[in-house]
Amino acid sequence: MGEARRTRTTTGLVVTGFAAVALLLGACGDDDDSDSSSDTTESSDAGSGGGDATLDVTSFEFSDVSAPAGGTLTVVNESGGAHTVTADDGEFDVELPDGETVEVPVPSEPGAYAYHCEIHPSMAATLTAE
Repeated sequence: MGEARRTRTTTGLVVTGFAAVALLLGACGDDDDSDSSSDTTESSDAGSGGGDATLDVTSFEFSDVSAPAGGTLTVVNESGGAHTVTADDGEFDVELPDGETVEVPVPSEPGAYAYHCEIHPSMAATLTAE
């Protein structure tokens, strides 16, 4: 009887755990109405992070993004790994832990700023300050 009760309790915990994960994933859904097949998306609206533009990192890939000069770029990391958002010229360098959202200061001087991940050098793109 003790073994059967333990099995039911374990099964109940697993089912409850899956339900909690499903609820969390549903609550963290993408606010962007565009249907993009890219693993990294960009939005020029303020989004849920409160920045002037948003970059969603869902794989080990960055994409080009535009944001107002002097504003902030909200970067959401759902890729399964830690990264950095580092300007090639050193203008900005922000750690991006797995599962976290960070604010990257957009340079106040309009222009194109190449950026990359220090951990994964193949991750590279351009931030355009407008």
